[in-house]
Amino acid sequence: MLDPIDWTALAKQLGLLTETGEQCSWKDVQRALEILIGERAILASVDDYIAGAPGTLLASEVLMLLRPWSAMAYCYDIWKSSRPIDERREAVRLLRVVADHRALGWVGEFLDDRDESIQSWGIGVLDQLLWRDLVLPDEAESLLIRAEGHANPVVREKAEWIRRFIRLQEARVQWMGKFSELQLPVSE
Repeated sequence: MLDPIDWTALAKQLGLLTETGEQCSWKDVQRALEILIGERAILASVDDYIAGAPGTLLASEVLMLLRPWSAMAYCYDIWKSSRPIDERREAVRLLRVVADHRALGWVGEFLDDRDESIQSWGIGVLDQLLWRDLVLPDEAESLLIRAEGHANPVVREKAEWIRRFIRLQEARVQWMGKFSELQLPVSE
């Protein structure tokens, strides 16, 4: 039989218990799962992904759901390291799907990398942050402008795609706003 989880202790550790009751957000749930899984297991999952071990698709999907800070920071550290270029590329590739808004500031660094694959995966980080509504278009505008004028044609192409996506999203929001303004007759 498995040991039960001490939810009270975990809630206290996360600061979710107050004098007036409990509070809990999706971020708290993500952090709780990160604690339960364990940072060592999360970092090992990143290493497995980078090594291309069997089962890493599942690992990357779990990491994408959790978006643990430990995985994001580890991917960033691997990218900055002197590890082989293929490992550095894979770290940025994984970061593309596990990143949240905290990784937005790294995108410019990836775009400045000498390696074209890292540049391409770096713009992919921005793409996914916008696609998943983890950052607002205004927050990404300066990076998008940089990407549109980038020397790497793959980065420029992805920037164009992102720009089209933003325009479509804005048009959708406008359309939904106009649709909600319509006064439809109520049938009895």
